[in-house]
Amino acid sequence: MKRLFIICLVLLLCASAMATKIADADDSTAIAAVKVDTEALIVLTGDVLATNKVAGDVFYVDSNAGGSASGLSWTNAVLTIEAGLTLCTAGAGDWIMVSPIHAETATTGTADLDKTDVTVWGLGNGTRMATISYDTATDTFVIGATGDGTKVHGIKFIATVTAVANAVIVEAGCTDFVIENCVFENETTTTDEFIDAILVSGTASDRGIIRNNRFLGDVGANAGPKSSINFVDCDYLQITGNEFSGDIGDAHIFNETTASNFITIKDNRIMCGFIGDAQTTLDVTPGISLVATTTGWIQDNFIVTNVATPDLSIVAADCYLSGNTYNELQGAAFAASPIGLIAGQTYVVQIAGVSVGDENLFLVAGGEILITNLIGEVTTVFDTSAATSKISINATDAGLDYDFSTAVDLTDAVDGGRFIFSAAQPSVLTPLALGAVGSGSLMSPWYCVPGVIEVIDSDDNDSTGATTWTMTFIPLTNGVTVTPQ
Repeated sequence: MKRLFIICLVLLLCASAMATKIADADDSTAIAAVKVDTEALIVLTGDVLATNKVAGDVFYVDSNAGGSASGLSWTNAVLTIEAGLTLCTAGAGDWIMVSPIHAETATTGTADLDKTDVTVWGLGNGTRMATISYDTATDTFVIGATGDGTKVHGIKFIATVTAVANAVIVEAGCTDFVIENCVFENETTTTDEFIDAILVSGTASDRGIIRNNRFLGDVGANAGPKSSINFVDCDYLQITGNEFSGDIGDAHIFNETTASNFITIKDNRIMCGFIGDAQTTLDVTPGISLVATTTGWIQDNFIVTNVATPDLSIVAADCYLSGNTYNELQGAAFAASPIGLIAGQTYVVQIAGVSVGDENLFLVAGGEILITNLIGEVTTVFDTSAATSKISINATDAGLDYDFSTAVDLTDAVDGGRFIFSAAQPSVLTPLALGAVGSGSLMSPWYCVPGVIEVIDSDDNDSTGATTWTMTFIPLTNGVTVTPQ
């Protein structure tokens, strides 16, 4: 700011001097005129700079500092974030800069950010981030009810004991807060954790933003975390670009009570378990679970969990869902299935390596679909033992089972050949030899109720062979899911 003022002053002096002709060095009249103009311009410049001030004062925090603790430089930094806050003026846009080597425990420096428009900016990345450790279960870092416009950036929060209630609490009524680029993690395997890492605790905490944070859970956490983000009545809340992993009790993103309106949950990577977990060791909880009447958009999130059907990975009855994907199997390129498909649009799904014998192909849930094409590609030759196969639906509702095709002998189906279907009702499954004329099925569309689409073979034991099945379909209602089995 001082540098800008000096530059402006020099320019103004030059402009003033050029505007006033000075005939002689001792022309007192001309010199007096320049002096008057310059003094007026200095006053004007100061007023303009004050009016257009874009940021408040900056105060420094470093637990390793040993100076006067004035907070005005790194040498004289205060020792805690709370001490830095006492130097700030509410509504002035002040900044608290936190050193990369700063470390404090919540019990010795519990922060209550209760002044408007204060930014807490942690410097450093990874292991060089400023840290706040929690050594009792009731430690808190609070964004207060009177802390509207508070921003917290780049702080690492570490649970060092069992079942710490919260890392960050946003009090009821606090609006326009931002929590970004922070890390939430545990110190000791199997014992330490946050029950709710971020808790937006009460009503009317509107227009908050929680973005680009990492929530790193731990294997076999002792008390079982409930959520990573837990919010109540937060209209226009945005939760975007975060990464979640670790065991979880309710959901990583959890709207526990009281609906919110117009929320956005977008571009998050959510794992209910840990990278490397097999399907059987993943959690069986949703990635996102909201009060039924919460409204908004849930878009382009990737969720890994082991719920019964993909649609259960997001529980949000009154939100619009688009582009979200689900997976529970490692290394399965086609295991990811869209969540909440759109009625009337065409989708393609595939399952590989289906062996001879009764096998499940695709699970249809949430409504009916119209199957427009089904093709089987032989990837392992069928032997000479007699076997017949047909395609059927094992319906979710009892009594609605039926066959899509008749049973046909598949003996000697060759590697690279295809199975297609006729336009009859039920269709006739037709093996095509390798290189045979014809590129696809001639079938009429099949109406399919919710359930498991199956290939049923008459001979489960004596035949070998494997097939990749590719199905094209159209959902008849919004929210349908189709998952390879």
